[in-house]
Amino acid sequence: MYPVKERAAKLLAVGESIEDVAKAVKKKEETVKLWQLDKDFARAIDGHCQVILESAAGVAIQVAVGYLAKKHADKDRAMVALALLRMNKPVSPPRNGGRKPVSEDETDTDRYSIEQLKRLTGDA
Repeated sequence: MYPVKERAAKLLAVGESIEDVAKAVKKKEETVKLWQLDKDFARAIDGHCQVILESAAGVAIQVAVGYLAKKHADKDRAMVALALLRMNKPVSPPRNGGRKPVSEDETDTDRYSIEQLKRLTGDA
């Protein structure tokens, strides 16, 4: 995949709009939309999304472990990190009747304030 298309895939993976991606790579929106129909391009976006999720999981683990090891006392940040880890945990194959489905309560971050979420991402 050539660099412009690769950059577009990375931008889409981080949630940029088609309009913004098109401007960034100096292509028409229609071109970016057509690229999305290409299986290799879609796989590239998925690959970049996976890298982002793995990175986020790594940070979330560090935050949670830091709290448990008393390296910081920010319980809110640790709880948000735990919620992110729960939301992104892989689904294991069924064994002995399968596993209990993850409840909405386990993945609900609505109970956290915008300030708490910002602190987790370092924007506070």
